[in-house]
Amino acid sequence: MSAGDDLLVKLSQPVKIPANLNRLELLLNDYLASLIDGNVLDERGLAQDGSIGFGAYLSMLASSKDRDDVDWTLGAHFGAIVWSTIFPLCMKNPALRKNAIHAAFSGYQAGASIGKFLGVSHRMKWHVTATAGAIASASAASVMLGLTPAQHQNSLRLAITNMAGSAKAPREREGAAAFNRAAATTLGLVSAMSDARSIDELWDESRGVLELYSATGEDAIVSDGVATASIRPFATNGFSQAAVLATSRLSARSQGELKSIEVHIAQGIAPILDGSRGGSWWTLKSAVASAWVSKDPTQLSLSPEIEKLVTVVASDIGMGAAKIVAKTSQGEDSYEQLSPPGVALDLPEEQAWARAKWSAMAGSRTEEISHIAKDFVSNKPNEKLWKLIDEIVKSAH
Repeated sequence: MSAGDDLLVKLSQPVKIPANLNRLELLLNDYLASLIDGNVLDERGLAQDGSIGFGAYLSMLASSKDRDDVDWTLGAHFGAIVWSTIFPLCMKNPALRKNAIHAAFSGYQAGASIGKFLGVSHRMKWHVTATAGAIASASAASVMLGLTPAQHQNSLRLAITNMAGSAKAPREREGAAAFNRAAATTLGLVSAMSDARSIDELWDESRGVLELYSATGEDAIVSDGVATASIRPFATNGFSQAAVLATSRLSARSQGELKSIEVHIAQGIAPILDGSRGGSWWTLKSAVASAWVSKDPTQLSLSPEIEKLVTVVASDIGMGAAKIVAKTSQGEDSYEQLSPPGVALDLPEEQAWARAKWSAMAGSRTEEISHIAKDFVSNKPNEKLWKLIDEIVKSAH
C-alpha cells in the first residue's frame, strides 16, 4: 500500500474527540462572526439551491472579508469550508446534527493531513486551501452522512482526483480566493453524496496525483487540524498580524518623536504586502502605521503621516512572524514577534483579542453567537444556531 493510500485509510476511520473542546468552540465562534459580517453578494439564488449551493454560498460569505481562520503550518483556511459543509446538511436533515462535532474534527484533520502530505512543492503552485480544502469538505460530509469507512475513503479519493485551485487567487488580493473555498466545499459535498467509482492508481503512476499536483508525498501522518487552526484577530490581512502586534507593543514603550520604522517580514511575503493591489487591507505600511498610533492592535485606523515613515524589509524570517525596528529622537528600539497572534488560544490575552474582533464584526449579536458556539460543543439543543443559519438563507440575494 502506498503512503497516500495508507493516509486515506487512516483519515476514513472514526475521529477521536478530545475531552477539551474549547478550541473548536472558538473556531465556530469565529466562523459565525465572519458570516454575520460577510459581504452579501448577488449569487443569483445560490443559497436557496439545495445543500451544495448553500454550502458554496456560506463559504464565500464567511471568507468575503478575509477574516476566516488559518492554519499557519500550511497557510490554509479550512474553517470556512468545513463549517460550510456541515451546516447545510444539518439544515437539510436535523437527524444528522448529532454527527456535527465529529464531522468538524474530521474535516479539519483531513485538510491539514492531506495539505502536509502534498508538501511545500504543491503549495508553491496550487492554492492549498482549495485542494486540501476539498478533502476537508469530503471528510466532514462523509461523517455527517454516516458513511462507512470504505465509503468515506472513496469520497476522499473522488475529491483528490478532482481538486484544483490556482495559487494566483490569494496572491491577487482581490477576493478570488473566496470562490476557491466555495469550489472546494461543493466538490467535497458531491464526493460524499455520490457512490461514483474512483480511480485505483491514485498516487504514483504516470499522471498520478504526485506528478500532476507537484506533490512530494510526505509521511502518512494524521494531523490534528483543530489544534493547528488559528484565528486572525486583527483587522488586516493574515500576513500582517504579527507586525501589527509587535508595532503596538513597541510603540507602547517608546519615547520621543518617531523618526522611522523598519518592518522585517518573510521574503516571499513582502511583495504581496506592497499595497499595489487590495487597498489598505493588503498594505503592510498602513497596518503598521495604524498600530503605532493606536498602541492597540484591535483598534486600527489609517495614519498616512506615520505611514510615510515606514519601510518594509524582506528578511530571513518565518512566515507569519515579524520584527519591528523603530528610531525615535530618544534612540533605537526593536521588537520581534516570532509567531502570529491567534495561535495560542488558551491564553486570556489571545481570547480577549478574538472577542474584540467578534464584537466589531457581530455587534449586538456577539453574546448570542458566543452562547451558540458554547451550546454546540456541549451538545445542547441549539435552536438559535439553526435560526441564524435559516436567516442567512433568507437574506441571501
